[in-house]
Amino acid sequence: MKALTFNQYRITNIFILSLIFFIAETLITRGAREWFPELPYVLSLNILFMSLEFMRWRAFGAISAIVGGVAFCMASRATPGQYAVYCLGNLMAAAVLIYIKYIGRKKVRDKVVLTVIYVTLIFAAACLGRFLTALILGADLKALLAFVTTDILSWMFALIGVLAARNAEGLFEDQKDYLMRLEKEKQEVSHEG
Repeated sequence: MKALTFNQYRITNIFILSLIFFIAETLITRGAREWFPELPYVLSLNILFMSLEFMRWRAFGAISAIVGGVAFCMASRATPGQYAVYCLGNLMAAAVLIYIKYIGRKKVRDKVVLTVIYVTLIFAAACLGRFLTALILGADLKALLAFVTTDILSWMFALIGVLAARNAEGLFEDQKDYLMRLEKEKQEVSHEG
């Protein structure tokens, strides 16, 4: 069997993880809406998903922002305006790429404090993006408070998830670096044997 090219690997990986997170986000949102309709919030995997994908795939991580927004909106039976708020607003999380470039991916991955800042920046940027989109669409200033307060639990869940993912081989790591490291290790083993 022929090995995948890097682009084929990226497309396949993003598709499979997007599908998994889409299904999970849909089930969580739908379940919360059906079983606990009085709750003002729903735990979302989107901050976690974006945190992993921006680290793994850089700008291609923006796909996760849209997938998470679509899953949440579909499960919530959202209006077109809400689709815009969640899908376009989540794209603001891509601003974290500046932080990663400035600090360095390896440092962000290896240092707990930098990882916490990274996830927090994604959370803050997504909330700000949603707020600004909602404001453009006519919402009032209370919308920001609503986005932040309803997403606090999702942010905390994402922090725990990303901190745990740091210990899993290749899960919270730039995939090009990860694949090159694996190839190097494979060559070292073959030279020893």
